[in-house]
Amino acid sequence: MARYTGIFTVAVDVENLLLILTDILSYCGFEVAYIQGNYLMASEVHGQVIFSQLVTLDINVGIVTNTEKIKINLVARNEEIPLKSDNHCHQKFDLLSKSIIENSNWEFIDSII
Repeated sequence: MARYTGIFTVAVDVENLLLILTDILSYCGFEVAYIQGNYLMASEVHGQVIFSQLVTLDINVGIVTNTEKIKINLVARNEEIPLKSDNHCHQKFDLLSKSIIENSNWEFIDSII
């Protein structure tokens, strides 16, 4: 099972966070499957790759107290055995990471990948 994790810190108004995140996910080929509180689950749109390569995202959002800083914990995973370092899950994780870092709708602060 391929699995990649990252923590991103951004500064954004909380009211705009969900809209920005769903736009980024859509741009990267994901659709939101579930939202509950500060947890969001998204999956790659079916039909582009074989079933075992479909990437699922788990996203936890943490708001830092008394600031507009928000931590986005991202886990990208699929059932593919990562025999090579540049596998499909890693490619989707890189695309998503780059989209989060370069998004102009918030101020990117830091990341741990």
